Amino acid sequence: MVNTQVGQNGEFRLEPLANGWLVGRFAALEAVGVAHLVTTRQGPDVQQVRHDPAAAGREIAQALGLEDAAFLEQVHGGDVVTCAKGGCAGFADGLVTTAKGLALIGKSGDCPIVLIGDRRGRAVGFAHASWRATVAGITPAVVRRMVDLGCDSKDLVACICPSAGPECYEVGEEVCATAISGIGSRAEAFFQSGSAGKPHFDLWHANTDALIRVGVPPESIHVSGVCTLCRNDLFPSHRREGSAAGRFAAVIALSASSQ
Repeated sequence: MVNTQVGQNGEFRLEPLANGWLVGRFAALEAVGVAHLVTTRQGPDVQQVRHDPAAAGREIAQALGLEDAAFLEQVHGGDVVTCAKGGCAGFADGLVTTAKGLALIGKSGDCPIVLIGDRRGRAVGFAHASWRATVAGITPAVVRRMVDLGCDSKDLVACICPSAGPECYEVGEEVCATAISGIGSRAEAFFQSGSAGKPHFDLWHANTDALIRVGVPPESIHVSGVCTLCRNDLFPSHRREGSAAGRFAAVIALSASSQ
């Protein structure tokens, strides 16, 4: 039987849907009326999420009572796309919309997906914050795009979904060097030495720092605290399963009732 006890701070929980899926929810996004969910292995097929996100997206949109779903070909960079309709929105790692009833589908197999909602219901977005995309500034780029669309950064709520945690995400020295070159000397604080002596990259800390620096209040940033390598029973993990790993979906939308 799958152990479904997750999270460390009460901000992220698992709950069953009427269709039998087990999904993750963030209390902070619920509190401001932002439609969202994080799928698990007890949900849409993880290989379908990876290889046929259009079909998986339609199924997820239906489960959320939404009209359609949009997704990206994620490429580990810093580009952001704004979309108004379903289907593939392009090659990028940030997706934003002001359209109601449209689910934005981020795919992950260890990389953080950062879901970003607006307290006033003006836009939603997500960042696929792989280490390369994090260094390229994908998360603040999504915030800036939402501000361009009429949001105020002080009104944003950001939630970092299950992903490779700092205790498990081992990287090479070249990743440290690339991060420090791209982010600056403050990136040194995002690394710690693991038990094998190799550095571990804390992408949760790195993206929290990036969000604060672009104006999102610290109290509006929430981390699930769930490591996909540790909870491979619930979530696909490329680090655990290699190239055969599927993907889970992290989803956010403006519901039709949004103000």
